[in-house]
Amino acid sequence: MAIEQLSELAIVGDRADPRLVEDLHARRGRDLWGLAVRLGLSEEQAADAVQETLLRLWTEVQRDARVQSPDAWAFRTLYHLAMDQHRLRRRGHTLLDRLRADPPRLAPDLGASDERLAVWAEVDRLPVRQRAVVYLRYRADLPYEEIGEVLGMSASAARSHATQAMATLRRRLGSTGGP
Repeated sequence: MAIEQLSELAIVGDRADPRLVEDLHARRGRDLWGLAVRLGLSEEQAADAVQETLLRLWTEVQRDARVQSPDAWAFRTLYHLAMDQHRLRRRGHTLLDRLRADPPRLAPDLGASDERLAVWAEVDRLPVRQRAVVYLRYRADLPYEEIGEVLGMSASAARSHATQAMATLRRRLGSTGGP
């Protein structure tokens, strides 16, 4: 579905259309899940976070709230849910268990090559903000303006995080290519 159609679908007159949630899930469900995994949630927690994000969007639509950019809204909500999950885990003293666990991997059906998996494994080692920016830019294909909106920073700060992340990845991987 084209972005223009989504905009028409999102707001019909003054009311939000519930099909917005279905469309967002169809277009961005995998990307939302991927971001949650990249932010350190288990596959099951990531699926729950995506479901919670879509439920919250559904609630907003039912309240007739105006959602200007559904994609950015969903990624931002998912990011906050993931951060809440981390805070909860820290309070429960389970952070050490998480640090000892294997890093999350891409879903096997994404068809990534070994080289690509190696790059994303290095992305997983980046600081959380840089990791999120890289994922949103190169996997979810969001512009820096939306990335900034999702992560609560300016577009230039998002670009700066991406630049720092890419320099680190180039140094670690010994190449000039990107994810």
